[in-house]
Parts: sequence; structure tokens; C-alpha cells
Amino acid sequence: MRVLFSLLAVCLAIGSFACIATAPQAQRTPPGFPQSEPDLYNLGPIGGKAALNGAKLEVRSVVKDGPGEKGGLRQGDVISGAGGKPFADAYLDLAKAIQTTEALAKNAKLKITVERGGKASDLEITLTAFGKDAGAFPAGKMRDKIVEDALAWLAKQQQGDGSWECHLSAENGKVCMTSLCGLAFIACGSTAEKGAYSANVKKAAQYVMANIGVEREFPGMPKSGGGDWNQTNWGLGYGGMFLAQVQMLSPVNGLKEKLTWVRDTILKNMEETGGFAHGPGGPNALNYLELEIVSNYCLSALGGIQACGIDVDKSKVEKALNYVQKCGGGKGGVGYSTRPGQVGMGDVGRTGGAVAAFAALGRTDHAYYKPMVGFMLGNLRKIKDGHVSPMMHWLGAAIACRKEGSKAWEAFWEAQREECTMLRMPDNSFTARPTDESATLGKNNDRDLGAVWCTAHWVIILGLEKDHLTLWLGKSKAPKSKPGPKKEGPVTEEKKPDPPKEKTAEEKKKEAEKKLEDAMKD
Repeated sequence: MRVLFSLLAVCLAIGSFACIATAPQAQRTPPGFPQSEPDLYNLGPIGGKAALNGAKLEVRSVVKDGPGEKGGLRQGDVISGAGGKPFADAYLDLAKAIQTTEALAKNAKLKITVERGGKASDLEITLTAFGKDAGAFPAGKMRDKIVEDALAWLAKQQQGDGSWECHLSAENGKVCMTSLCGLAFIACGSTAEKGAYSANVKKAAQYVMANIGVEREFPGMPKSGGGDWNQTNWGLGYGGMFLAQVQMLSPVNGLKEKLTWVRDTILKNMEETGGFAHGPGGPNALNYLELEIVSNYCLSALGGIQACGIDVDKSKVEKALNYVQKCGGGKGGVGYSTRPGQVGMGDVGRTGGAVAAFAALGRTDHAYYKPMVGFMLGNLRKIKDGHVSPMMHWLGAAIACRKEGSKAWEAFWEAQREECTMLRMPDNSFTARPTDESATLGKNNDRDLGAVWCTAHWVIILGLEKDHLTLWLGKSKAPKSKPGPKKEGPVTEEKKPDPPKEKTAEEKKKEAEKKLEDAMKD
């Protein structure tokens, strides 16, 4: 019988994303915590939320002054088609109609069919005309415009102390959120020293340096249970990744010493199995210990720390990598843990996160790396079904696909372009989407974590092609969508470039392509 994992909302209150194997049941928001928003489908840049009813979208809300409202869309309307065609799959068909409209050179008017008061009529919604640039997405000027607007939106959300708010957590959650936002700015070209958002990155780094590893009580947290509620491994993972990437691109005074402390603390917190719990201190109040996804963040952090010239115990790293392999049960995917009923239950996004972690540590030679890549590439359309937070799974898979090269990167976007389109908001942020799990549990964690959480994830994904996140990508094998001419230094008589070894490069290229094809067959 398939084991379903439900989220205990209280765990989110002090750190992030705790899960437990239970029978499915509706989750109630604990006293003192924000109430969940209705779990509705977004209408993309149109601006609105809707419930999916068969092949139709029942509009439950419309964004004030958004394109939809300006075009006459009202709460209570039922959207039954777009572009002159009735929906077969309302969510995906609307996404494709939006993409077709945005690809127009001018007068980007989307015609949608709505049912109102028992009568059907057509509305015209004016969207942004990206023209031929839409064909280059997720690269090119359309991508750049979406990213620039989203970064400006994120910058406005930064708090005075350099952090970004995490509605369901105290300092530890803010460290995770701030690290994600910092990585979003870095992914798009800013560092702590240069770039349009250098001041934002620097303030974020200062906040994370001061608060990483901090665990304070969150108002409303229940006192009973007698278990360990420490969640600091999440902050050590996210914060370690961010701080290491800052140091790799623009060294900050005192940061190398802080990263040494982060290394020591992560390794100290590793369990005897080689896995990681939410935090140190033994089984939590739900009576479980390790969960593999924490390994992905802690190992990526260690990889970044190692890249900063700080030694990391290789024997402990090997033990941690082997724990990840054991979670897969030999099936290529990565399961929730090694516990009975969870091992081998591969999740594509969790697997992608493990691929990224292995890459960060320079361990693409590990025996389980290739099987993980093959499993991930064969299941890219299932990312949205990722346990607890599809955002986390989208990012893990995107990093892994970018690392693996052009074919994998193109495969990711072939599977996810419609999702990216539908999760965009008129105010330049991104939002969450319902899933089978959120419907079962009555709770959507991406939605509860908020627009900052969702926006930071998608900005990082959209920025990956710029190859600034050297923590994972190093020198990416994937070419840019529109590569420009190579800039080479002057050739002098004293020093001429070595002649290219075309035959060897071609052999290597064919070998890499063959490995990718073999991985996809596994």
C-alpha cells in the first residue's frame, strides 16, 4: 500500500517543512499562525484565481487593476475557452493561449470565452506583447524583462535588517528565506560588491552571518510532546549555500571564518547514519529523525564551503552521499528516508536536489549519480507533485538539469514552461499552485510561505542560464540560448593560443551525449 506523507503544520512554525508518514487528513492551522489562503489556480499574467471544475475555470477573485479586470473579467465568471477554442485541459490550454498571445509583435489581446448568468461571451484581455523574444524564452529579452521586474519586486520586500520575512517561522525560517532571495540576486548577476542589487546581497549576507544556526521560540508553539523541535539544519543548509556563493564571487571580511563554523556545525549535526534530521537533539516530537531532503541542502553547503578553500572531511562526505543512495533503494530516485515504507519512494525534485548536491561536492563520479540523473530526466513532468513544496522540487530539478547540459535543460523547460507562465502575477511576483497533496491535506505550504518564497525560487530558475551560481554549475556544459562571439585576448608573437584539439573535443562531446542517452534509458 502506498505510503502518503502529510505535513504537520506546527513544524513549519519553527523552521520549515517537517513531514511525517500518516494517513491523509485535513490539517488545521495552529493558533497564532496565519490562516491559509484558498488553494486556487492562478490565471497567470491575466490576474486572478480560479477553481478547476472539469474543463473550466471558475473565477473566484480578480486582481484589482490587472489585465483581467481591465478586460472585463469578473468574480463568478466561468472561463471555458481561449483563443476561440474550448478547453480540453483548462490550466494547460490557458497557459498555451497566453504564450501565443505574448508572442505577438503588437496588440497582444487574448480572447477568452466566459459564461456569465447562463450566457457565453468573449472578452479581450490585453497582455504584454513580447513578439519574437517570446520564442527565445526562457532566455532572451522576455526572460530578462520578467526577471528584472521580479527582482525589483523582491528588493522592495527586504526588511531593514537585511532579511526577508518568513510568515511561518522565526529567525531560522528568515535565514532560509533571506538566503533564497540572496541567491536570486546572485543568479542574475549581482554580488556583494557589484551589480544593481549589490547592497541587497550584502545586507542579506550580514543578516545570515549574524543569525545562521539561531533557533528561538516562535509565538504559539505548543509546549507539549516532549520531543526535539530544533530545525536549525535547514538554516545551516540554506544559509551555508548562500554564504559560500557570496564568498566565491566577492569575499567578505570574516565570512571565511563563519563558513568554517558552518562546516563544523553541519558535520557535528550529521546523524550516525550519514543523514540529517531537521536539527540536532535526537528524534523530534513526531518521533522520527532523518529526512533526506535536508541532506541535499547541507551537502550543497559543504560543497560550496569546500570550493572556498576550506577543507571538508572526505570520509564524512562519503558517508553522507552513501546515505542518500540508500534512500533510493537502488531504483535511481531518492526516497524520503531509509525508513520502511519510505526508502525507494523516489521523488523527482528531491532526486534533482541530490544530483545538485553531488555536483556541488564534485562527486559526479559517485556510483549513484548517473542513476539519479536518469530517474530525474524520465520524470520531469511530475515535479509539480513534489512532496510538501513543489517550489523546492522545481529548483532542485532545474539546477540538476542545467548542470547536465543542453538536452537536459531543454527537457526541463519543455515540461515546465506552462507552469512558469501560469504562476506569474501581474505585480511581477510568482505564486503557488494547487497539487493533489495540497487538496488531500487542505493546506498548501508554498502558498502559506508566500509570494517571496515562490518568487525567489522562480527567479533563481530563470537566472540559471546566466551561470552565475558557480556553487552548483561551475563552468556549465549547457550553451547559452543565444551565444555571443567569444572574447579573446590579443594574440602576440610571445604567446599564441594552443591550437584547438577538435577531434578530442568531438569525442568528449559524443561521449557526454551517449552518457545522457544511457541515463535517460535507466
